[in-house]
Amino acid sequence: MSQPMFPLGVTAVMLPQLDFDRQLAICAQLGITHYSWRPRVIAADQRDKPHNPWGRHEFDLTPTRLIDEGPRLRRQLEGAGLVSFGTVPTCNSAASDDELKQHFEGSAIVGAGRVRISPAPYPQGAFDYGDLLTSTIERYGQLVAIARSFGQKIVLETHSGSFVSSPALALNICRHFDPTDVGVIFDINNFMIEGGLKPNLAVAVIGKYIDHAHVGGALCTFGQRDELGFRQPAHEMCSLLDGGSHVPTWVRAMHEAGVHTPLVIENFSGHADNGQLLTESAQQLQAVMKTLA
Repeated sequence: MSQPMFPLGVTAVMLPQLDFDRQLAICAQLGITHYSWRPRVIAADQRDKPHNPWGRHEFDLTPTRLIDEGPRLRRQLEGAGLVSFGTVPTCNSAASDDELKQHFEGSAIVGAGRVRISPAPYPQGAFDYGDLLTSTIERYGQLVAIARSFGQKIVLETHSGSFVSSPALALNICRHFDPTDVGVIFDINNFMIEGGLKPNLAVAVIGKYIDHAHVGGALCTFGQRDELGFRQPAHEMCSLLDGGSHVPTWVRAMHEAGVHTPLVIENFSGHADNGQLLTESAQQLQAVMKTLA
């Protein structure tokens, strides 16, 4: 069977209700081939709460467990016909070398090839962008050397609220490195929340550094008014069909630029259970790909 132009993937972040066996089963059923691991420690105050993408997960994959059980988990994943594709731990570049080495080691053991390491948060008030950019680039230079020693690549996500919320901001860091060492998770959903711009421009700016895309849905909503009566910005998660970013236009922009990376699903809308959300998103993206010339 030939590989699709845009292979479909999923981040385990959006599947908190499903154990590993059920995650693999539904991915295989839907033709989803690329799986991004979510190694992290569930906060103590979340362990007795309902399943949540950023809280309690049924598949409790800690960074230590990824290392200790990685060979078995990898065999299980590959036995289901899936590709191990990246890890998305909750860490940033300010973490210690020892902590980040643990993430690179776990990724290497499961053959994921890439680890998301976010830039450290920027200050809330006024700050010198140039100085912070310089120190951030220096830090990533150190981390690239560590990642190479584990045979891994670093990826930065264009995440709302981060130092690299737009393609141009990400490029300010990435352009100092080879795309084999540092790449970008091109998060289509986050461009609606922050850093919005036209799809063809976004692709052109970051181009060769796009490692893969995250595809989800979010919609601007009416936020609360401040004490002066001004409406504050707000958003809510929704299906791919209802989001503020027109997914077919974004996928076509990538296609026309020859950027055919995996489209990794992140659907946090909450209108259905995890399996149904993944099923809907996969079918919607497959329909989009059928329209590409």
